[in-house]
Amino acid sequence: MDNEVWRLETGWLAGYTEDRELIRRIKRYKLKKGWIIMADYFYRGRLTAVQFKIPAVQRRVAERMFDTNVADI
Repeated sequence: MDNEVWRLETGWLAGYTEDRELIRRIKRYKLKKGWIIMADYFYRGRLTAVQFKIPAVQRRVAERMFDTNVADI
């Protein structure tokens, strides 16, 4: 599974995942805490990946959930 977190703009990070269980956990627990769905990716009608907009103050939480460090792109 592919997970990434990178800096988006001042005060925000972006996160991308293809892990279905991680997508479920984020939708269940984090959407109420300021995380925003930026994009849903579908292949042949099935959800394959989701891209999230994450507040920068939750960087450590995001790094732990996505099991990766913030990339400077």
